[in-house]
Amino acid sequence: MTAIRLRNIHSCRKFVRSLRLDPYATAYELCDQISSLRDRPIRVVESRLPIPGPMGVWVCRDHDDVVVVQELATGAHRDHIVLHELAHILCEHEGETFTEYEPVLPGLDRAPGGGAVLRLRSAYDSQAEREAELLAAAFAEQLTDDRAEPDVAWDVHRYFAGD
Repeated sequence: MTAIRLRNIHSCRKFVRSLRLDPYATAYELCDQISSLRDRPIRVVESRLPIPGPMGVWVCRDHDDVVVVQELATGAHRDHIVLHELAHILCEHEGETFTEYEPVLPGLDRAPGGGAVLRLRSAYDSQAEREAELLAAAFAEQLTDDRAEPDVAWDVHRYFAGD
């Protein structure tokens, strides 16, 4: 894939449709599909990232991409962090190059052959951050979890049917 520029939510939705993805229920399932499309593994790992600081980081290594997500994040917030970093990957946004990232992200295994490019941002003031937020929102709109039971204490269909 080549670097893309997405200016608004409409262009993000169009891009998501162009990927012709299978339905996905989690951000992790989407990562698996994007890995297959790109023929390049994307791993999602948890780490206790410093607070204040970024909630997610993309580590672009020679043999794979790693999305590091704040281990304290849960539920929809965690999914959004993963989707945001996935958007950076698809848009091929620039980052800082580190030949040794162990001090920055302890516990992440070293890449064979050395360094990696890290995307370390925590503010939404750049075009790349706006683009990643919009694309993450477009991906989130497509999340479908039909396997989950309705979170209601009564049967909505029976109630409105008058039974």
